Amino acid sequence: MTLQLLAVLVLGLMCGSELNVAAFAHPTLNRQPLEGHIPVRSSFAALLGHVMPFWMAGSTLLNLLLLLPFEQLNKGAWRFAAIALTIQVIAVAFSLVGPVPINNRIAKWTPESLPNDWKAQEHRWDLYHWIRTCGLVAAFTFLVVSVAVR
Repeated sequence: MTLQLLAVLVLGLMCGSELNVAAFAHPTLNRQPLEGHIPVRSSFAALLGHVMPFWMAGSTLLNLLLLLPFEQLNKGAWRFAAIALTIQVIAVAFSLVGPVPINNRIAKWTPESLPNDWKAQEHRWDLYHWIRTCGLVAAFTFLVVSVAVR
């Protein structure tokens, strides 16, 4: 049961962080003058670009461990955890081909070195981020249900 609660805690905290970025941080940054917007956005891109791979991988690994025989989940709990893991794996793969390459470019931006399509790149990243966040919230929901039916 401890592993399940740890998996829920780690994924839940990550979902909260991702929701914060999508619903509050980036919309607020988008209303700021360019001189403040770009340095803050690139700083967050660099910081979260270093942290999130470990957080996403760690959360996914915790969920994977739930599926191993030593956890002894009943059939329903195991299925819900498996669905959560599948969604998490898809979210990680999606991140690698969607938002991560854009994030890596944004992390290097300065107000003086913006590409011509910087707004389009930010918009695309925000869209991809919302898609990933919705997937992670769905994974979190399935993981919580897994704990509930255990």
